Amino acid sequence: MSLRSLRILTAIASKGSFAAAAEQLCLTQSAISLQMKNLEEELGVPLFERTGRGTRLNLNGKLVVERAREILDLYDGIKSELSPSGAIKGVLTLGAVPTVITGPLPPVLGRLRQDHQEMQVRLVSGLSAELVRQVEEGDLDAALTTEPPFSVPEQFQWRVYDEEPFFVVAPKGGEVATVAELFAAYPFVRFDKTAWAGALVDGQLLAQGIRPREVMEFDSLEAAMSLVEEGLGIAVMPLNRLRLREAKRHFTLTPFGTPQLARRVGMYQKRHHPRLALTQLVLDELCRACGYFKKT
Repeated sequence: MSLRSLRILTAIASKGSFAAAAEQLCLTQSAISLQMKNLEEELGVPLFERTGRGTRLNLNGKLVVERAREILDLYDGIKSELSPSGAIKGVLTLGAVPTVITGPLPPVLGRLRQDHQEMQVRLVSGLSAELVRQVEEGDLDAALTTEPPFSVPEQFQWRVYDEEPFFVVAPKGGEVATVAELFAAYPFVRFDKTAWAGALVDGQLLAQGIRPREVMEFDSLEAAMSLVEEGLGIAVMPLNRLRLREAKRHFTLTPFGTPQLARRVGMYQKRHHPRLALTQLVLDELCRACGYFKKT
């Protein structure tokens, strides 16, 4: 059983097909098929269900993929463990939700690069659910996401580094009003109901008996806040400390929820992977930047 065949198998699982895996690995599809045929013969069991509509992993295949990822993580980690003492280097593929990328992350990465010049980071932006999937499939080393609304699998971990309270964001200069009065007076500019935060907001609106008049939905926090600033509606948004200071200058902010709703932000990753030293550096620095050590 070769590492090459295991890498091909995990690529098929990640990309969903032989053709997509071949493209990612710069191989021909026939070469991919031959490697998988040899692996099945070596293991003595079929790993795929082959039908007229395509090929997909069966239960045997899914089990082998899980073990293959563990083997590859251990193998890829050998080099980093043999690095000179104290050396922090390598390429970290890090996912992050947009509010993190425009919040505390850039200055944190800047400080780390000054101390560890051989460290490189490739950033991927996306919603929490998609980023978690990419971590689990091995496409990302770690992801900065909101708290998962499910039990984290045993081989993974999610560690919090910040909390973001929710506010009703209304145009500046209006009269002080309750949340119910704001929703009665303004239409609702929704910020991405497919995100996990959207479910938190909907649950709180339902609990308060508020039925908002939705007019627009955006996956960009900046776009939604621009519409609010123009007086086109109100929005409910989580605001980290940096955004909160800025928002106070341009908007009327009313705490949302009783008690005030808040979401936690943290790092999702495997418990063991080759770039664990790099992700720990990022996580520790984020905790310091956000002042979260005193809360844990």
